[in-house]
Amino acid sequence: MDSFKEYQFEVIFVDDGSRDNTINELLKARKKDKRIKIIEMSKNNGCDESIFAGLKFAKGDAAIIMMADLQEPPELIPQFTEKWQMGYDIVYGIVKKRINYPLHRKIGTYIFYKLISYLTNHIVPENVSDFRLLDKKVYLTLADLPEHNKFFRGLAMWPGYKRVGIPFERPDRIAGKSKANISLTFRVAINGILGFSNLPLRLPWLLFLFTIIVTLFSTFLFSIQQTILFLFFSFFFLINAIQSEYILRIFIENRNRPNYIVKKLYGL
Repeated sequence: MDSFKEYQFEVIFVDDGSRDNTINELLKARKKDKRIKIIEMSKNNGCDESIFAGLKFAKGDAAIIMMADLQEPPELIPQFTEKWQMGYDIVYGIVKKRINYPLHRKIGTYIFYKLISYLTNHIVPENVSDFRLLDKKVYLTLADLPEHNKFFRGLAMWPGYKRVGIPFERPDRIAGKSKANISLTFRVAINGILGFSNLPLRLPWLLFLFTIIVTLFSTFLFSIQQTILFLFFSFFFLINAIQSEYILRIFIENRNRPNYIVKKLYGL
């Protein structure tokens, strides 16, 4: 931070309900450097909610989000700010290599990013990390979103704006052990899929089309009883598909995201 003479910095640490000596160490650090600010959460709320809590209290022209385990190297910050100065509103890190990553985590991560990228129509880039710079207009938009079960990597891309990715190698953790077990990882994946893809609610339409096709073929290949059975399933999936469309609209309204975001006004 001291190497950036043209900028002033604040550092907001979000202590997400830690059970160790983190808060005391942060208070010691704040005595030495008043640029350090601390948000102590009443309980563990999860990584994404902690990020949004930090953004809610940020005041800078831009905010840089990173994890405290230093797997996201601070040395990349000059590259982030350089891209920001060039006019990019969102600068995000792309993990090109994970060092000392267990094989099962590598496989799970690969499947997750392929799936989330496809289901969200590539809103979420493959191997994108939470490590990124957001211009003030972007992070203020995100901080005001009222929805629950937030998926930061998707929401950070959702406002649009000019953006660019910077690849980096993710080193091993400096200290501590990851709390990202299978249950937590699965919850994040579900938040991403359900928060940014309407495909699960559109599956009944696919099933309806499939059973209609089977019904047509069954008139030539199967008995009348089997044809009637397939026809019954077709009507069932059709009704289910119509109900899903209503549920989808309720879901979209309940998220309460704005329908559009104005980037800039001229003469108004």
